[in-house]
Amino acid sequence: MTSLRLLIVGAVVAAMIYGAALTLALTGNLGSTAVIVVIVGAILLPIALLIVRRRMWKPLTALEQGIKRVADGDLSTQVPVARDDELGKVTTHFNQMTRVLRDRAEEQGRFAAAGELLGGVAHEVNNPLMAIASHAELRLSDGQLPAEQRSEMQNILRQAQRAAKLLRGLLRFVRAGEKRAAAVNMNDVVRSAIDLVSYRFSIDEISFEGRLDPGLPAVVGDANRLEQVVVNLLSNAIDALRTVKPPRRLTVDSSVTEGGGGGDRVCVTVTDNGPGVSAEIIQRLFRPFASTKGRRGTGLGLYISRQLVREAEGELELVAHAERGARFRVWLPCAPGTVPVVPARSAPAPAPAPPAQATKASLAGIRVLLVDDEEPIRRPMARFLGKRGAEVTEAGDGAAALERIRGGFEPQVILADLRMPRMDGAEFYERLLEEQPRLAERVLFLSGDITHLAGRGLADVPRDRVLVKPVELAELERRIGDFLREMAA
Repeated sequence: MTSLRLLIVGAVVAAMIYGAALTLALTGNLGSTAVIVVIVGAILLPIALLIVRRRMWKPLTALEQGIKRVADGDLSTQVPVARDDELGKVTTHFNQMTRVLRDRAEEQGRFAAAGELLGGVAHEVNNPLMAIASHAELRLSDGQLPAEQRSEMQNILRQAQRAAKLLRGLLRFVRAGEKRAAAVNMNDVVRSAIDLVSYRFSIDEISFEGRLDPGLPAVVGDANRLEQVVVNLLSNAIDALRTVKPPRRLTVDSSVTEGGGGGDRVCVTVTDNGPGVSAEIIQRLFRPFASTKGRRGTGLGLYISRQLVREAEGELELVAHAERGARFRVWLPCAPGTVPVVPARSAPAPAPAPPAQATKASLAGIRVLLVDDEEPIRRPMARFLGKRGAEVTEAGDGAAALERIRGGFEPQVILADLRMPRMDGAEFYERLLEEQPRLAERVLFLSGDITHLAGRGLADVPRDRVLVKPVELAELERRIGDFLREMAA
């Protein structure tokens, strides 16, 4: 029995003896022994209470204050450990917990900062990517281009589109934004997650395989958060595979199974032939801060992933199987019959722009105001739209665009970049709303990062009026045509 328990038991026994003696005194049965007990008890009981107060009350009060400081957000809180007893052990565990929380909060802070930095970098990278892709696409629109040069331009365009696709995926992943539940096809989620991690397959000599059920029904959830779950499972599998020698195999399958409650479930399984999950960590695998990666891991990936899946009324679990390695399964209930099934997204190969003469007059007579501070982007866009018959006026920023409009130019379509010096696209749009709201309805925005529209005061702008850079010139032509038809309807 420890000293704290002995102290509590001793104090209770002393109080009981003192109470018995006091009772005898009050009933008139007070003997000499009882008198001594009452006198000694009157002296010792306050001393015992003082000791209990020092040994229990003060440490408990300090621990309570520490918990309150942590609840208020102070993760640097440490409570002094006075003695090596039960309360001392509780206090030690509390201090360890706050240190872990502080370390994890610092890591999450770095991740958040990286996400913010990526948003700025995305714009700077997407602009040259769009310049490269636009020049290549403009050249491909020339029906007289020699075959060898056409092949080179197609390769340049394909690589620019590949880089842009990866960058868009990274932005979508780090900027999940507000939770939006909708009908989701898990095959699309899996494909997007694979796009983000596929660069590691060749580096780490991993063979990737699997089968995605083409008839997979929809589930209801947030696509970005479900993608986060699959990316985490894939990343964990890749990290595990790096610890074993080739051959290294990673398999992802999707299927429909019968659920225990009678409804069907959509299942996604991620299987690797790595070392598997050790017996000592299986019991705490989905608990916070359980990690086998040391300082490289936060220990939050599987815990957060399971919470995200459970929010969608599904489950994430480790599945036992006969072969070596680990198999994780995500299952989600199929969407109700009233929710339309989302068709699986195909990944069409990038096609070059059609020859100029084929669609030369598709924008004939359309007045376009093109607002972008990057001339290498603005010029090929203007030339392309001009070849399609549009009358294009260029402006280097929002202020110059306002001058053109105030000078009497009335565009039918305004293409405005969001990030520009002097006056960006958001401020330009606000000025149009004040001065000429009719023209504000004709604005299509160009941006390399659309995740901060709300922060720029553009939360109410429909997403179909935002074109994500780098946008293909043929897609730009199509979107302008659709936009004009919608306004005319």
